[in-house]
Amino acid sequence: MASRPIHLLDADPDLANGLSDDEFPLARKLAVARVVEAHGSQWSPDEISRQAGPGWLGLFVVRGVLMRTVHVDSRVACEIFGPGDLFRPWDADGEYAPLAIGLGWRVPRTAQLALLDRDFAGRIARWPTITAELISRVARRARALALNQAASHLSHAHARLAIAFWLLGERWGRVGTEGITITLPLTHETLAMLVGVRRPTVTLALKRLSEAGLLERHGSDRWLLTNRAVNALTRGDGQRLDLLGERDLPVLGGP
Repeated sequence: MASRPIHLLDADPDLANGLSDDEFPLARKLAVARVVEAHGSQWSPDEISRQAGPGWLGLFVVRGVLMRTVHVDSRVACEIFGPGDLFRPWDADGEYAPLAIGLGWRVPRTAQLALLDRDFAGRIARWPTITAELISRVARRARALALNQAASHLSHAHARLAIAFWLLGERWGRVGTEGITITLPLTHETLAMLVGVRRPTVTLALKRLSEAGLLERHGSDRWLLTNRAVNALTRGDGQRLDLLGERDLPVLGGP
């Protein structure tokens, strides 16, 4: 497994937020991790997991996009990882027999993963603010998963998708004059896994959102959640989802 060193505080300056100006130079020098690449539609973390031992903090995404898929019988859900995320695949993959559950990984955009091994953890131990910031990344992802799960219980697929894009925009979005632009390689299949519906339902829901001026697709990996959708989603009263409901769009079927 080929690797190269990287200064993690250069790759993600926010990890140094709790450091003083005097502490930063030494912390930067010692916070060096090995980086490996992940790519392919059927990527496996097994080789890394075999190396991982007590004291490892996890894998830190420096660049790229990964998806962890969870298969439950004929249904598939997914979780998206991007720069700044920390995960530990050796903890997550277990035996679920006799349940028909399976786990897999896809890498739609080649990812660089920093191995935060025991040596790295020891070198940064004198700066607990770095470790605390790494832990906050795990908490951030858990919050996003909980919000996405709540959105998946909405009755209408178009509402699920609109909120999913809002949540994706918090991580990968850029606010502009026309709305929030999200740059991610999201296929209809991926979106179906994110919001818990069938792919044909996603195709229909995307069409209706587009016709209503709520969501636009620009190229293969750029999406615009328009100001009209943003205003509806951020409205603070009971009409928050009216723009996404029967008044503006035909009611879509369930999953």
